Amino acid sequence: MPTDEDDVRTALIRQWELIAGAVPYIDVARPSRIDGWSNGEVLAHLYVQPHLVSRFLRTASNKEPELGVADNLAGTKALKDVIDTSAQEGALLNKFDISGPLMATRSSVLSAPLAQTIETVQGSISIEDYLVTRCVEAVVHGGDLIEPVAPDPVAEAIAATALLHVLAVSAPNFVAEARALPRGEWINCATGRDIAAGPLSGPTPVMS
Repeated sequence: MPTDEDDVRTALIRQWELIAGAVPYIDVARPSRIDGWSNGEVLAHLYVQPHLVSRFLRTASNKEPELGVADNLAGTKALKDVIDTSAQEGALLNKFDISGPLMATRSSVLSAPLAQTIETVQGSISIEDYLVTRCVEAVVHGGDLIEPVAPDPVAEAIAATALLHVLAVSAPNFVAEARALPRGEWINCATGRDIAAGPLSGPTPVMS
C-alpha cells in the first residue's frame, strides 16, 4: 500500500473521504452550483465514481493506452446527456452516501498498478491518468455542493495540473496566465464555475 502523500491513489481516497464525511450535513434538495442539479444529483453522480473505478480496474492490462489525461477530460462533453440522466436517476433512488462504495473500492485503488492500462467508457487509458481524472471529478464536484467541501490539498493540486494539461492542448499560449492563478481559482475558471478575467476569458472553460 502506498504511503507517499503525493500519490494520486491516496489523494483520491482522501478526497472521496472528505465528501463522504460531509454527506450527513448536506441538504440534498438544495440547488448546487451546477445549473439544473440539486446537491442530491451531485452526490448521486459522485456515488457512482468508486463503482466505475472498481469496475475499470478489473480490466487492467499491459496494452498501450489510447487516451491521456487531456483527452479524457476534454471528452466528457460528449457524455453530458448520459451523465445528466444517471445523476437524476441516482438522486431519485437516494444514492447519496458514497461511504459504502468508497469502502468497497478503497483497497483496490490503493494497490492499483499505476503503469497498467484499463478500459473505460471513453477508451483505454493508464491507471495513473484515469485516477488523475477522478481527482478532477471529485475536487470539482465537491466544490459544486452547497456548502462546498474544501478539497484535499494534494488532490486539488493534481486537479489543477490536469486542467493545465487540457489548456496546453487547446490554447498553449495561455498556460502561463493560468499557472499564475491560485489553484482553486484556476479550477473554477477552467471548469466554467467562474468566469475568467482578462486573457483567460477566451480559452476557458476547458471542460464543464
